[in-house]
Amino acid sequence: MENQIYNWFVKNGNIQIQKNGDCISLQVSYKNGDCCLLTHSDADEIIEILISISRQIWEDPNYVRKAYSGQLFKKIEDKFLWEIGTSELFIKYNETEDAIEIKCNGNSTLNLEINYIVEIIQILEHLQL
Repeated sequence: MENQIYNWFVKNGNIQIQKNGDCISLQVSYKNGDCCLLTHSDADEIIEILISISRQIWEDPNYVRKAYSGQLFKKIEDKFLWEIGTSELFIKYNETEDAIEIKCNGNSTLNLEINYIVEIIQILEHLQL
């Protein structure tokens, strides 16, 4: 399962997810517009994939768990923002499109530790309400 790549074509764009050691590699691509748009069913599928890979990493006996030291994201108006290295990941709800908007500034491929993934899952679930 180490090399399995999930390639999800969403309402606008493409999200690629795969396990990369003790991290999850998330690649966000969008050609028509400036962000990916996820329908509610897209978000559900992405959440399931993230949970599955996270569980696999967490249950690995060789995984060195890092303590959650506090909130990793910033909330700016209606956007949730994570600063990861020299890149930024934005997630927000787009009312006009009735979809969740995901955007990366900087590197479009991010290697995310479990603590980031847990927050991203929680935010995706929250935005679907």
